[in-house]
Amino acid sequence: MPTLTDIQDEIKTLAEEISARVDGLDKEQKKIKEDLTSKTGAMPTEQKTIIDRLNERVNELMDAVDAERIARSRPPMSSGKKERSAAHQAFIKAMKARGDINLLEPAEKALIVKEFMPAERKALYAADATTGGFFASTDFMDELIAYRLLVSPMRKICRTQTTSGEKVQMPSLQNDTTAYWSSEPASFSNSQDPTIGMITIPVHELRGLLRISQQNLEDSMFNLEDLIKQRLMLQFAKTEGAAFINGSGSGQPQGIMSYPNAATSSFTGGSAGKNNNVQQIPYVLSGAAVGKINADDVLNVKMDLKADYDANATYIFTRGTLNTIRLFKDSQNRPLWQPFAAGGLPAQIYDTPYVEMPDMSEIGTGNYPIAVGDFSNYMIVDRITLNIQQLNELYAQSGLIGFIARMRVGGGVLLPEAFRTLKCN
Repeated sequence: MPTLTDIQDEIKTLAEEISARVDGLDKEQKKIKEDLTSKTGAMPTEQKTIIDRLNERVNELMDAVDAERIARSRPPMSSGKKERSAAHQAFIKAMKARGDINLLEPAEKALIVKEFMPAERKALYAADATTGGFFASTDFMDELIAYRLLVSPMRKICRTQTTSGEKVQMPSLQNDTTAYWSSEPASFSNSQDPTIGMITIPVHELRGLLRISQQNLEDSMFNLEDLIKQRLMLQFAKTEGAAFINGSGSGQPQGIMSYPNAATSSFTGGSAGKNNNVQQIPYVLSGAAVGKINADDVLNVKMDLKADYDANATYIFTRGTLNTIRLFKDSQNRPLWQPFAAGGLPAQIYDTPYVEMPDMSEIGTGNYPIAVGDFSNYMIVDRITLNIQQLNELYAQSGLIGFIARMRVGGGVLLPEAFRTLKCN
């Protein structure tokens, strides 16, 4: 079985082959004075078929690298021997009791069932308008969040915060004060007063449905805990990840690509858009043909960031966009995509990390296929509590017990100027 080093070596070899093929295409295109593949991605159909096959193999290997890294960092599966808190044990016991809290001891109910909790603990769940059910313990939630972090791409790069309330509010400086030069005898003039606003990030309810067979619940050897984690990890991470990109902000987090956009002037020649009432994320207009991007676009959109945000910038785009970027080279004929350039570090785009986001737009007319910026300025707000409610009869004929799992999460941009997007013509 190939080692991680073997896989990385094969990726580097394939990247060199793609680069060599692009060089060969460039030479032919220079002779007939056509656009270079290294700048536009354009090429004959037969060559595109070959490079697409190479890209597909690279993607398979990159997935294997990611899987290996996840496996190495994944928390160990529970073995039943690990010391658990009383609340944790009560939570699992309630699940195995098919949600029948009457089978719990009074002390166990006081740990996970709201109406039986002491007043000081009940206050922590005041924002949860539940109609019954029971709550996961803190240590269970800590492990569940660790699982979600491994598969939810936005959580890897964004700021996260927990809250026990229904929203998080943060002050924002909308207009700063001013300073001015003055000669010594001149009198003082009034500076502009700073304007302080508030950014509000509400939390929204996210649900998942678990269906577990009665036989499994009756089997003491069945690892119910790991099933819950894996099912919730996949369902919740996929759903919230889509919202962090394109969420409307109504009943779900507001995604980074759902904010209004304003044209910048650095590379497009246009005037910067400004709206004092609506926070806008600036975009750079592609200089490529209609519905396309080129090598300069990938660099220009990042260069349009202020220096304060450039150092911590990360690109996000789909795998299809990445396949196109792998063809591009800069003015010194260096490939923009660099696999493991610095001693095993993740692949980068010209010294800048990137994360594949399947919910981003593909390259196309009027689309925004690339975003880049300091993603610590996108905040994810977790209302940690996980609430489980039992569905008694719905799946009884199939020998299943249903559980509705609820969590609450919000998301929003704190500082739009920390981001740039690329817009296709």
